Amino acid sequence: MLPAEGSKEAAATRAAVLTLRRESGMPVAGAAWVVGPRQLRISETSGVKSRYRRGAPVSAGTGLIGKVLTTNRLAAVSDYQAAPQISHECDSFVAAEGVRAMAAAPVIVGTTVRAVLFVASRDAVRLGDRVLTAVTEAARDLEQFLASHEQVHRLLSEARAARDSAAPRDGAALERVHEAHADLLHLTATLDDGHLKERFHEVCSLLEQGCCSERTPPGEPARLSPRELDVLAAVAAGCTNPDISDRLDIGLETVKGYLRSVMRKFGTSTRFEAVTAARWAGLLP
Repeated sequence: MLPAEGSKEAAATRAAVLTLRRESGMPVAGAAWVVGPRQLRISETSGVKSRYRRGAPVSAGTGLIGKVLTTNRLAAVSDYQAAPQISHECDSFVAAEGVRAMAAAPVIVGTTVRAVLFVASRDAVRLGDRVLTAVTEAARDLEQFLASHEQVHRLLSEARAARDSAAPRDGAALERVHEAHADLLHLTATLDDGHLKERFHEVCSLLEQGCCSERTPPGEPARLSPRELDVLAAVAAGCTNPDISDRLDIGLETVKGYLRSVMRKFGTSTRFEAVTAARWAGLLP
């Protein structure tokens, strides 16, 4: 289905289209979202003059946009109307806009095509590297946003489910919450989008204050995940956070997240106190 008006997906699509038009130097740019197994619908455009600004249907395999949906690959033509390699059964948008040259790239999240970004010219011209690079990079940027946005919702759902199902001393359920928090920290470190990164930091803080606030009850030994134990063992060996990040091949924010979780479980205020507590508990030599 098309992104709802005002949604983050719609805003991200709009931004991708405007950026694509600017970076490619092409007069027309747009996005078509997959709305069914073999159907797309144009959801966003820039530089369009006809009534086909939004909602025009495109079937899989028809035209350049439909071809990209079925092949999952970047495609381009210098003269759309004369191109023999594409189907012309559904050219209403192309005809109405007088499109000649066109390039399109799939937006793939996981293994699924979610949308197709495209640029077009009303002149028959050969599309150079600037245009092809711009449409490819715009598609990758939108992919990253959608994947990140969906992942944070999945992790939050898992964290809430673990929290809601956790009895006061259910260490396994609470451990799932801690792991979701660490996953969020790792994901946050990979983001380029400033607004999304800020939102992820807010979510991480909420998890720290709420879902991940449980400590091990007095008298009950702390239960560390294998990864938390790896991080704490590295601290005991004298490693700094960057050293641990390199040694375990995880992000620096993820290292910090694991250490916060460990200190919370032991009820300590420093990493070195946590090491001492782990040794007293027999978890470290």
